[in-house]
Amino acid sequence: MIMLIAATTWTGLQCRWKVTKGAMKTGEQLKSSIENFEDNRQKLSEKVVISLEDAQKKLTKEDPDLPKIAKDWEVEWNRIQDRYQKMKDDFDQTGTNSQAYFAQLDALSNNISNEALRKQELAKNAELKKKWDVTYQKASVSITKITQVLESGKDFHMVLVASSIRQKLEQNVDELENIARQAKELLTDLEAFTQAGRALVEG
Repeated sequence: MIMLIAATTWTGLQCRWKVTKGAMKTGEQLKSSIENFEDNRQKLSEKVVISLEDAQKKLTKEDPDLPKIAKDWEVEWNRIQDRYQKMKDDFDQTGTNSQAYFAQLDALSNNISNEALRKQELAKNAELKKKWDVTYQKASVSITKITQVLESGKDFHMVLVASSIRQKLEQNVDELENIARQAKELLTDLEAFTQAGRALVEG
């Protein structure tokens, strides 16, 4: 009888440890995906800013070498596209991991025996999820806009190539400044998303 009670107690402890381990793993996965996203956001931000500033300096020189500027721009913008794709993949992974995170929270709360306490915990989860969804949606909009900015960069490359053939600057510098302004604003918005994500998993 004592051995049966001991075995039951041990099995119960094992189950609880499994739940704890699973919950911790889910939280770590979300934290890791947020950190990966932030790392790639920073790298993208640095690449965009440096590339745009470099192109602007070259374009505003007296008698700029437009064919060379166009070639350099194409190389840099392709690298930026690769970095953007990594950031976007990490963002998508963050979305997937956040769903698992909230499902885990609800599963834990639903296992509470005390009905009043269970409802209270589920309400807290719902409130947190609501805040997260708003923040995630804002970041999603910013990423969509960055896609458009990067498309503008591709178009700008075509303008540079055409200009190099015509050997005229026309509105190139103004167009570049507009792309730079949009990119910087949107990348700043995405930084706010990362901060909110960190607060979620650390809070």
